Amino acid sequence: MPEARIGSHKFHYSIVDEVAVIRPEEACDQDTTEALAAFVSSPIVEGRALIIDLSRAEYVETPGFRWLIRQYRQLESAGRSLVLTGLESNVARTFCLLKLDDLIPTANSVTEALRLLQRTKDAVPA
Repeated sequence: MPEARIGSHKFHYSIVDEVAVIRPEEACDQDTTEALAAFVSSPIVEGRALIIDLSRAEYVETPGFRWLIRQYRQLESAGRSLVLTGLESNVARTFCLLKLDDLIPTANSVTEALRLLQRTKDAVPA
C-alpha cells in the first residue's frame, strides 16, 4: 500500500474500484484523528466508499470515535458508504459498548469489506 504522511502521522492507503482503503499506522488519539480527517478530506480519497482499516490501531480515543460517527453520517448523506475493518479486541469492545456496531458496518478484513460494498452497490437500482 502507498504511504501518506500528514505531519508525523503515517497512513497507508489504496484505491480499489472507487473505494478508498485507509489504514492508520498508530493509535487514534486526538492528533492522529485530526491528521486522518485531513487526509480523508483530500482529493486522493474521493470515491463512492471509504474503508478504514484499524488493524494497526492499538486503541481509539473518544475523538476518534466521534470522528467515525461524523464521517459515517457525512458519507451517508452524500450517498457514499463507510465500512470499518480490523477492529482489534480493545477497539472492538469499546465499539460495541458505544453501540456503534448498530450504526457503522464492520467487516473482518478489507477483502470482506470490499465484497460487502460490492453487494450494496449491486443491490442499488441504476
